Amino acid sequence: MRKSISESNGQTIPLTLKALELLEQKGFQYVQVKAFNADRRFDYVDPSMFIMFPLRELPADPLKKDIYEPINSELLKAWANEKDEMTQFRISIKRA
Repeated sequence: MRKSISESNGQTIPLTLKALELLEQKGFQYVQVKAFNADRRFDYVDPSMFIMFPLRELPADPLKKDIYEPINSELLKAWANEKDEMTQFRISIKRA
């Protein structure tokens, strides 16, 4: 599964305020946040890309703990307005 997540760039769209609004209208409440370096390896220290995976609800299983953020959070809104070309912020459309 990790390999498929890291190779999913072809199935993503840029993170925008409009995209967040559309996800919320479709009933999504959270995104799972994954961070990658330029080699597409998981990297939360110095990432070059963040991919958000939309979720309608958080997993109940404590073994599936991960990094989640509410769709309407200020952090996601800030990322959607980010103009830094060194870091990409994308939303997976595979689950949406």
